[in-house]
Amino acid sequence: MARDPMFPLSGPNVENGAITIDMMLNEPTRIDNYAAQLVERDLLSKVIFGNVTTTGGALLFDQLVKNTPTATDKPGVVAPGSEFPVLHTPDGEPVVARVQKTGGKFGVTDEARIRNDAMLLQRKISQVSNTMVKDLDERGISALTEAIDKIDGTLSVASGGWDKAAEVAATAKTAKTGEGEVISNLLDAQLAIEQTDLGYSADTLVLNPVDAKNLKLLLGVANYQEMLGTFGLTLHSTNAMKKGEGLVLQAGMVGVMGVESPISTETWRDASTQTTWSQTWATVAFGVTDPLAMVKLNGLSAG
Repeated sequence: MARDPMFPLSGPNVENGAITIDMMLNEPTRIDNYAAQLVERDLLSKVIFGNVTTTGGALLFDQLVKNTPTATDKPGVVAPGSEFPVLHTPDGEPVVARVQKTGGKFGVTDEARIRNDAMLLQRKISQVSNTMVKDLDERGISALTEAIDKIDGTLSVASGGWDKAAEVAATAKTAKTGEGEVISNLLDAQLAIEQTDLGYSADTLVLNPVDAKNLKLLLGVANYQEMLGTFGLTLHSTNAMKKGEGLVLQAGMVGVMGVESPISTETWRDASTQTTWSQTWATVAFGVTDPLAMVKLNGLSAG
């Protein structure tokens, strides 16, 4: 199994949910492990993007900006013993994305360390991890939506709205109409990707929690996962996605998350305040390599 450049360390070994402050602060890699486990659990960008290692402060990648599903030269029939013809496939446009550092720090007083207030330390590490997840997912979703808005020929589907149908009292007609709008929007998005003939297969739906709630109400809270499963879609909700908008895409195909520095931690003691500080960070860049592997949904609800 290939090592993940963002999460190279194994998860921490925590017994009964408790950790020892001295152990964690004296060995920062244990905080690395613990923070990495929390980030990896919640990070949507890890699902959407493929992970690669990058160096030099930037991520260099090719971006497919034209729909070129086949090679420019057709091979035809190759006679026995003959050479295969050369296929000239146009390259994408080279793009550079600079890496950015995200992270945070916290302090643990000597008194808290002596009392071994493990829950306090866990809470502080969780806050740093939550901050990193929020920042990384916002940057990842922003990279996707910016690519759709800036590149000609990208794909989108306009919805008649899910919010109004979900608000109305559930009559048979209303439920059918609302459910039909959701299904139509998702099928239109998948069809748009399929019609590119680029071989993409949409398997991921990304929504704001408000729009995800409306989808569940319209498809049925008990049945929505089964319904999405018939389309081959998995739902992910995140506040990084703007309300009223959504993405249908192939996970791991739309782009890459270039990792220059994986999740790392350092600690030091400030004697003047009798506080031990810990800071955790990661340095990454996002690149959208295949913008035609996704469709933007618009008009799902009032913004």
